[in-house]
Amino acid sequence: MLLALWALRRWRVRLTVAAKARSKRARVALTIDPTSQVSTAARFVVLHGSVSTVEIGPGCTIDDGVLVQLRGGTLRLGPGCSIRRGSVLDVVGDLTLEGRNIISYGNVLHCAEQIRFGELAATAEYVSVVDSVHRHGDDGQSFRARTDSSPIEIGRNVWLANKSTVLLGVTIGDEAVVAAHSLVNKDVPARSTVAGTPARVIAQR
Repeated sequence: MLLALWALRRWRVRLTVAAKARSKRARVALTIDPTSQVSTAARFVVLHGSVSTVEIGPGCTIDDGVLVQLRGGTLRLGPGCSIRRGSVLDVVGDLTLEGRNIISYGNVLHCAEQIRFGELAATAEYVSVVDSVHRHGDDGQSFRARTDSSPIEIGRNVWLANKSTVLLGVTIGDEAVVAAHSLVNKDVPARSTVAGTPARVIAQR
């Protein structure tokens, strides 16, 4: 009975996303593994005229209240990934979770170019990972009209503690820890712990 219920929910999600894509004159290639659990209360938003790809692998879960904004990029969730309530995935570029990743409650992943989480990398609550920034110019136009971006690489088994922020162009090495409330704006060595604003290495394993 439970398996049939989740099969029905996956069908409803596919149907809803397809309808939204048609209404926006967009295209979304959506693949959901039969063993995944995607809540029908998760919200998918499709940008007008965009072409997006979503691949949800085996054993993944996407909770109620998750917002996935599809704006012409690719979202890949490897095996066993969990996206928890209140998180926002803003996908313009290539956002990849390689497997067994946890994106905890209230996270924001803003992917303009590329964000990759290695296997087992996980976040606590209210973490932001943002690979782009808006900037002012000299012509008086809105700062939102100008965007710089650079890929973010988060290594295997990395832990991003609550309310930490990772900015564009950063590589975090395998098994590193980012302490709570830290702002990471430069690379983090593997097996290190960083803390502060901006984050600095405070321990090395």
